[in-house]
Amino acid sequence: MKKINIKKINKKKWLKIGIFIVVSALLQSFALNCFYKSSGLLSGGFTGIGLMVNILTKGAIPLSAFILILNIPLALLGYNNIGKRFTILSFINVFLTSFFLTIIPSVQLIDDILLNSIYAGVFYGLGISLALEAGACTGGTDFIALYISVKKQVSAGGYMMALNGIVILISAYFFSIEIAAYTLVATFISSQIVNSIHVRYQRVTLAIISDKGDDIVKKLLETGVHGITVIPAYGGYTHEEKNFIYTVVSTYEVNNIRDLVEEIDENVFVNVTSSQKLFGNFKPVKYD
Repeated sequence: MKKINIKKINKKKWLKIGIFIVVSALLQSFALNCFYKSSGLLSGGFTGIGLMVNILTKGAIPLSAFILILNIPLALLGYNNIGKRFTILSFINVFLTSFFLTIIPSVQLIDDILLNSIYAGVFYGLGISLALEAGACTGGTDFIALYISVKKQVSAGGYMMALNGIVILISAYFFSIEIAAYTLVATFISSQIVNSIHVRYQRVTLAIISDKGDDIVKKLLETGVHGITVIPAYGGYTHEEKNFIYTVVSTYEVNNIRDLVEEIDENVFVNVTSSQKLFGNFKPVKYD
């Protein structure tokens, strides 16, 4: 049997996370400087507040410094309540975004404000999605929404939208309804892109079949996965004894679970199916 190099798997995983975090920060900075800021658009969350402060102070308070400073206390909140690794990766993403904002020039690439709002939403949405896929967020109000999500065991999406909406309403007061409307277009597009790529709150059923069921169950329980049901089974062709392992998880957890079970059994069979409705006690695990 081929021996699996666990260290090599972990290196590949962390390399992927690192690339996603860096590209995410680049996309966010590009969207902010070349579409939002250059065309007078604003944004939701702390980034939107930073853009408003930057415009009202005529650039005296840099957007990059504002974003970084405001995220420090929120990162401390997230570290203790959301997840340590998640918060560290998120703050690295925020730091890199702030850094790239200082080196990417703020130039207007397109004159039409509607096209600016569309491209702003696309690039910013892709940046957010990559951060989420890497197991991080883009900071700001996301930390607040996720904190509430963890405490109340509900989806963070509604809270994120509400917090962003409040900032956009404030922008309408200080600037104009037109600017707020175009900002809303960009926010809607970015949220649709995030929803189509990142599906953390969808639930799936995992059917895991392996002849190393006991080892897999032990490992999954050690990592804090949800309840597990084990059913004795056998191969229809080989008649060899196997274990049928049944569990329901969040989509976000599937890749980590796949890595864990493949470390134990490289010949494991895993079937992932969508769970439309759940009844009973199901609690999402922490973001780490």
